[in-house]
Amino acid sequence: MNGKLPMRLRNPASRVTLVTSIIFLMLSLACYVSYKNDISYLRAIVRANISTETSPKIFESINHWVYQNRGFRKNQGHFLFQSLGPTPVQVLNQGGDCTDKSILLMAMLESIGIDSTLVMLYDTDGRTPTHTVVEVRDGQFKAVADPVYDLVFPNPNGGFYNIDELRKNPALLPNRLDDLLQTRGASNKIAFYKRVNESYQFASPINWNKNYLLKLISNTLGRLGIEARNLRRPHFMDDPKLFVSTTLFFSALFLYFSLLLLKMEHL
Repeated sequence: MNGKLPMRLRNPASRVTLVTSIIFLMLSLACYVSYKNDISYLRAIVRANISTETSPKIFESINHWVYQNRGFRKNQGHFLFQSLGPTPVQVLNQGGDCTDKSILLMAMLESIGIDSTLVMLYDTDGRTPTHTVVEVRDGQFKAVADPVYDLVFPNPNGGFYNIDELRKNPALLPNRLDDLLQTRGASNKIAFYKRVNESYQFASPINWNKNYLLKLISNTLGRLGIEARNLRRPHFMDDPKLFVSTTLFFSALFLYFSLLLLKMEHL
């Protein structure tokens, strides 16, 4: 060893690339730690204010709590950039609209080990998002929760209807709304539910009709026997800190492997 930099790192661009990849990796770790701290904080909120129950049916109690927590106006908070939107903790502290509250509900469920996914409802055209809800997916247990209307869908067997069942049986939504309207009264928020625009006919975690590429992927999956509308939405897309952490991590990997390729070219 003569103390000189390897050939591939004598190039200033290579050194910048290496330093950048290290910085990205460190920032990714910092964002991930912050994300995990938020999850731990939400777990403490659930245990202190809602229940210590471990059954997935606790989702109904958490959904009711999120419904009552703060207001329903769009949360103006954000993490780093406005386009990333608010974190679940910001929604916890300030309230939010259907997407915001659904993200909070999903994070609170995750904090106690219950998996779920955001699901978007669409207008009659099947492509314009109108509302966001959550589908709990804990093993064989599946259930829909709407934290803006404090809405769940019990079935006669003691369980709950899931997204696929609500899609296949359109009458389930108006029947449930009518029952709740009788129970809660005409002054309750449930009376203002937009039954036509916020139906479950086209419900899907991902808007497969948004562009040509997504349509192509959906059609390809269909030919393989996979129902695209039932696929789970990746969690990193719905938590700003996790999104930034994931993006920075893969960016760091890309830069690092670029250096490895550069090294191979000089061998």
